[in-house]
Amino acid sequence: MKTRLIAVGKLQTMYEPAQKEFLKRLTRYGGVELVETADEPVPQTLSDAQRQNAITKEWERQRRQIGARDVLIFLDASGEKLTSEALAQRLDAWQQQGPVTFLLGGSLGFPREALSQAHAVLSLSNMTFTHSLARVVLLEQLYRAFRILHHEPYHK
Repeated sequence: MKTRLIAVGKLQTMYEPAQKEFLKRLTRYGGVELVETADEPVPQTLSDAQRQNAITKEWERQRRQIGARDVLIFLDASGEKLTSEALAQRLDAWQQQGPVTFLLGGSLGFPREALSQAHAVLSLSNMTFTHSLARVVLLEQLYRAFRILHHEPYHK
């Protein structure tokens, strides 16, 4: 079953080798399609209206990439934290429902109406990561989840 990651913004150069490596490793499990959408340039300090406008524009760009049958999994600080084993079990169940699409928003997050469309909202940690690092951590965890699902050692 198809798995995708739709991420707002470009990856920082220093994370490119790690992303490339995990995307390569994931090919043996059907691969993960990576879709990057543009982030919205915002001033250092912004009003609530500017913030909402930026979040909405970023979400609209992501939304255009979503298929009608996609199982939407949002990455957000407010989300549920899972173990690697629990993520593998959930991923298996989600794949039974349709194509799984993970969404990683911009630095300002997602609008509430976007999160209301989620099949699940996950958090990678209580700690704060750059979006580039979060992307690599998610890809690593997806790789680990697929290894678990295929009964392969995953502590590598």
